[in-house]
Amino acid sequence: MVKTRPENFNDQLWAEKILYIYWIMVLIAFVGQVIGLITTIIYFPGYVIEFIFNKLLLPTAIQLFILLLASYVIKVRKIHSPKLLMFTGTIAALVTVANHPTVPGLQILFLLAMAVILIFFDKKKLRFSLYINLIALASLYVLPSVRASANEYEFFAYFFVLWAGYRVYLIVLERGNEVLYFLQRATDKEKELIVKSAMMERLSKVDALTNLYNHKTFHEYLDFLHEQSVSYDMPLQLALIDIDDFKLINDQFGHSNGDVVLKRVALDIADKLTENDVVARYGGEEFAVLLTNKSIDQALEKMEEVRSHIAYQYHEELHGNITVSIGLKNLNKSMSKEALFKEADELLYAAKRNGKNQVMYDERKEVIQ
Repeated sequence: MVKTRPENFNDQLWAEKILYIYWIMVLIAFVGQVIGLITTIIYFPGYVIEFIFNKLLLPTAIQLFILLLASYVIKVRKIHSPKLLMFTGTIAALVTVANHPTVPGLQILFLLAMAVILIFFDKKKLRFSLYINLIALASLYVLPSVRASANEYEFFAYFFVLWAGYRVYLIVLERGNEVLYFLQRATDKEKELIVKSAMMERLSKVDALTNLYNHKTFHEYLDFLHEQSVSYDMPLQLALIDIDDFKLINDQFGHSNGDVVLKRVALDIADKLTENDVVARYGGEEFAVLLTNKSIDQALEKMEEVRSHIAYQYHEELHGNITVSIGLKNLNKSMSKEALFKEADELLYAAKRNGKNQVMYDERKEVIQ
């Protein structure tokens, strides 16, 4: 299985957490030494000065120096070296064990120093930690005091415990990596579903040919904007745009060229309007536009820009130009959305009957061409 490391792993945070564990370990060792000092004062008063120097001050000073150095490198220099953390924990454990050779079981501290490396989810780092802790454990038996307090069985037993601990940690690490792997796969699948869902939602709202909103989405916007306009007295206009003689284009030049013209006209309409306006392909060669935050004069100016731009654009596929007719209706508060659409549609057909290539607007059917 591929090794997996947690995403967004905060090296600074976890390095500080590991240091915090080491500080607790040293503090517990110091408290134990203070208790030993009290016992020494009571039962061995002649050994107090030697105890204070050899058992309390010297080992504590070494541990403090190591921890303060590691804290400086990690917190001040912002160097988050796993090997530094490994050596720091191992040395702190080594000093404690060497300082109390007659206390059985303290060698287990090497397991603690190795355990914190599991945080990095890295087999190589765990293996390196095993090696340095085995070396530290072996170096203890160079000391005569340690050899005198432990027989050969204990010597090999601690090595076995350290190795067994490593194997247990390795299993935990592999299981953790397996869980992370499946979580990552689940996350990837969820992302794929979100993307597919967004694409499906877009496809349900957008006309595939022109990339404009479709008929259904247009009516959703019409419902919403009509309600907002009536409730808050916001200006709203509806423009219906129809390509003149589009059936002849399809008959003479083919539907594929007709589709090219539709896409080009859709792009022209969208380019001339603002992001606050809603542009949709209503059906066939007909487009619908909802204009917001504009006066009727501003809306009329926009629609005339659309009409004139389309009329002057040359289409190589048709070897000529095309035109559009537009019906533009301004909403008043007493008008339903059905009435708004009906009157805009009537204005569109009035523009068609009046000669095409023009904008017909308001109740008096005034013409701009």
